[in-house]
Amino acid sequence: MRGSKVIKRLHGLLTITLALLVVSYLLFQHYVNGKPDDSLAFKKQVSGDLWLYVTKYNGGGATVSEVYRYYLDGPITDESKVMNAISDRQPFLVSDTDSANVTGYASTVNVKLTGRIYSFTNSDVFYVNGVAVTPVININANGTH
Repeated sequence: MRGSKVIKRLHGLLTITLALLVVSYLLFQHYVNGKPDDSLAFKKQVSGDLWLYVTKYNGGGATVSEVYRYYLDGPITDESKVMNAISDRQPFLVSDTDSANVTGYASTVNVKLTGRIYSFTNSDVFYVNGVAVTPVININANGTH
């Protein structure tokens, strides 16, 4: 009888511990991978159906430097829908400046900037009218002091 009570208590304790671990993991994932507190800084046509969308991070306050995220996508005519369209995507460039010179020809994108780069990838994919677009992204960056 006593062994049965001990096993039931251990089982209950283990169940509660595992439930807390799962909830903690889900909260952590939501916090880490949650949508950033961004607003659209500007958009620019790079070439044809290739558009650049730059967002600015609004959180942080005075102790956090400015953070700009650069996205490539097709034309999004309604400005109110831009943030929803790019919110599930990863930016190809995250920097402390919004003054990067971004030019393009066909599906080649050239980025030239002076400033800090927090992250960069030269591969991106998005869809325009159901067709996958995979631009080639070149970067020329100069650091600052």
